[in-house]
Amino acid sequence: MQVDSLFDKNVEQFPIEKADKKLFFKSSLKHKAEGEIDMFNCGVRFGELVGWPVQTLLLSPNIEDDSTELEDAQEALAHAAGVVLNHLIEANIPHNILVADEGMTMYIIPRQFDMLIENVQFFTSFESLCGFVKFKTEQAYQSSTWAEVSEALKTQVSMPQSDFDNLKKALVAKFLSEYQGELIGEGAETGDVAQVQVAVENMKL
Repeated sequence: MQVDSLFDKNVEQFPIEKADKKLFFKSSLKHKAEGEIDMFNCGVRFGELVGWPVQTLLLSPNIEDDSTELEDAQEALAHAAGVVLNHLIEANIPHNILVADEGMTMYIIPRQFDMLIENVQFFTSFESLCGFVKFKTEQAYQSSTWAEVSEALKTQVSMPQSDFDNLKKALVAKFLSEYQGELIGEGAETGDVAQVQVAVENMKL
């Protein structure tokens, strides 16, 4: 089934948008260095999906009150997304992107290269990674279950957990090397803080 036909039937969200989420970092995008001119009036939040078969980063503006202008929020998100995507490109990490919530949430899915994915019965395009699976044949569509597809996405398409954890730490270190920010949740209570601080110091050398 084509994605366009799904939306014609009033399907307004990709399944990935309904997945559980948790935050792990936020930044005000205010410079640490004295004398630097702050270019953004809104911060950004970094999150990840919980329980979704492919590792996924979430970016959104950190809107703390009703006085935040929409344009300021969009500019902050665009800047943060640019930093993240440039990092992925420089690190040669393939990825897919979904922009949702009228442009206010970005899902970034780091993944394996297609050439490394074998024996899956569906196309590994962004629609499949976001929950609208595009099967290669009618037989595959009729015989496959979501549990089977989910397992294939997790084991063959998704970035491994250890690599994803390292990616998050690298991105946090990149932002903390220039901007004010803080870890949120479990990472703020573990050795992640010390590891990120070391990474930040190394970036300054």
